[in-house]
Amino acid sequence: MKNELNNSEYDIIASRQSKKILTGTLAAIENVKIERDENVDCGVVFYDEFKIFIPINEMNISREDKRVIRSMIGAEIDFIVMNFQEENKIAIASRKEAMELRKNLELKKHKVGDKISVRVTSVGRNNCRVDCYGIEYRVPINEIDYGYIDKVDKYVQVGDVVQAIIKELDLEKNIVVVSIKEAKTDPYLSIAKTLNKGGEYLGVVTGIKDYGIFLTIRKGVNCLCPFPNWSNFSPAIGEKFVVRIKSINYDEKKINANLMRPINQRNHSIV
Repeated sequence: MKNELNNSEYDIIASRQSKKILTGTLAAIENVKIERDENVDCGVVFYDEFKIFIPINEMNISREDKRVIRSMIGAEIDFIVMNFQEENKIAIASRKEAMELRKNLELKKHKVGDKISVRVTSVGRNNCRVDCYGIEYRVPINEIDYGYIDKVDKYVQVGDVVQAIIKELDLEKNIVVVSIKEAKTDPYLSIAKTLNKGGEYLGVVTGIKDYGIFLTIRKGVNCLCPFPNWSNFSPAIGEKFVVRIKSINYDEKKINANLMRPINQRNHSIV
């Protein structure tokens, strides 16, 4: 061992000896031989000059499938070093142990209603997975932001650290439920009250369903329009239309409207 250690070497030794939690970005997946075991899939973190291998059974993921690890590349994760080779700058670590320790040290300080920082560890089609101080939770699409959301990755990305409100918490059962949306200011009431029934407004298409078209009138405030009886009508996400508001339901946060005309005449003929 060198007489003089740099910061990363101190961290690695402290983590191995006293379970110091280290944090790094998951940067790769490799299939490697861990000590005498057969080759196993590992998440890889580059911690300065050290290459940290986290075996799949120490990743604390929902299933031992490297596709899960792949979906997490770019995420900030915690780990505790179990073993290391100083001469080769290689370490074996456990994310599972780090998350359990963080849960017992930090999450237990919080209660329902608290606002906490969570790390986005993967983004799916209808949800995103976040690490809440040692317990992961899949935040459904309707709890990510206000208004209609067509794609989750427009709002959160792997590696983001965002604010969330704790809705449920049971440490003994490893249960935490959070809402990213509720950590933000709800724009609906303040903005919706500036709109009037019968008024005509610029709307941007944000979602297309069998039962109608969602358009954003202002950030966080959407309206739902039925399909118009126009020939060659084929709306696309991002297109702009003038809409006329038919009704505003403040309690249910719903605005119904009709399409009046397109701002861009591409593929739209009004009959």
